[in-house]
Amino acid sequence: MNIHLAGDSIVRDYTDEEFIAGWGQYLPYYVNKDARVINYAKGGRSSRLFINEGRFDEIEKNIKSGDYLLIEFCHNDDATKEYKTMFNRLVELGEADENGRFPVIPGEKVSKDYIPAEYIEALMKDTSIADKEAVIKSVRAVNNSYPHDGYYPYSKNAEKGSYKWFIKQYIDMAREHGATPVLVTAPARTQFTDDGRIKDGNGLHGGNDFAYIRAMKQIGEETHTVVLDLFSYSVELFESIGCADIHKYTSIKQGVNKGIWPDDFIKELNKPDTISENTHFNKYGAWLITKGLVGLIKKCDDKQLSALKNVITDSDFSVKAPFLYN
Repeated sequence: MNIHLAGDSIVRDYTDEEFIAGWGQYLPYYVNKDARVINYAKGGRSSRLFINEGRFDEIEKNIKSGDYLLIEFCHNDDATKEYKTMFNRLVELGEADENGRFPVIPGEKVSKDYIPAEYIEALMKDTSIADKEAVIKSVRAVNNSYPHDGYYPYSKNAEKGSYKWFIKQYIDMAREHGATPVLVTAPARTQFTDDGRIKDGNGLHGGNDFAYIRAMKQIGEETHTVVLDLFSYSVELFESIGCADIHKYTSIKQGVNKGIWPDDFIKELNKPDTISENTHFNKYGAWLITKGLVGLIKKCDDKQLSALKNVITDSDFSVKAPFLYN
C-alpha cells in the first residue's frame, strides 16, 4: 500500500538541517513495512495551483487500487487574506446558501494568455512595483510553464471554480483508481485573541468561523469522504500551550533557519531580533502535529480507514524539544 500526500508547506518534507518541518516527513515513522508514504506536497501550493502545475497528474500516474490519498489544502487557497497579486494561488469559496453550505462550482479552464482582471488591478495599485509590464511578462511565463493546454484561473466569487470543487477533484481521482481519499483539515495559525483563544478573521482559514475548514468538512460529508479534523486538534493543542510559549513550537520568520537541532534553534530563538512566525512549525511542533494526525487515524471508526489503520504502528520515534522542560 502507498499513502500519497497532497498538500502545501505544512505537509511537505524538509531537510534535516532546516528548523522547519512538515507533518508529512514524520508520518513514515508511524507506518509499518507494509506501506510507504509518498509525499508530493509543495510549499505555496493551493488545491488549484497543485493541479495547474501538474502535481496532481503525478499522483494520478502512481496511485493504484488499495492506496490512500491524504489531502490537505487551505492556507494558500484562502482568498480572504491580502495577498495582493498572488492570484495564482487563491481559490474562492463562493457564496454560502441559507444553510451555510458553500457551492461546488465547476472549474473552467482558460487560455494561458488569460490574466485575471483582479491581478492587473492589484498590480496597478502596487506602488512598490515600477516595471509593471515586466511583471505581467513574468506572469505569462509562469502560465506558459503549466503542462496543460489551458489552466484554471483565479475567479472572483468562484465563477470559474470553487474551493469545494477543486478539493472534489482529488476525491474523485482517488476513487476512480480504486484508492481511498482522506481529507485533512489544515492546522490553525498560531494567532491568539486577548483571552488566549485561536483568532478567527481574514486570512485565518477564511474568517467567518474558519470558513475553509467548514467547507472541507462539507465536501467530505457530501461525498462520504473521511475528514480527519487536524484543525480542531491543533486549536486544542495551541490553546493549551498558550500565546507566551507557542514560539517554541513554530518556525522562525526572521533569522537563521538552519543548523543543528535543537541547539542552534535555541540560540536563534534567544536572539533579540529573532521573529517567530504563525503558520509553520519547527521540528518539534511538526512532530506533535504528526502525532495528532496519527491519533485521529487510530480513533476513526469509519470502515474506509480500516486498511490504513492496519499499517499505522506505535513508534518510539521522537523529536527533541527546543526547551529545557518537556
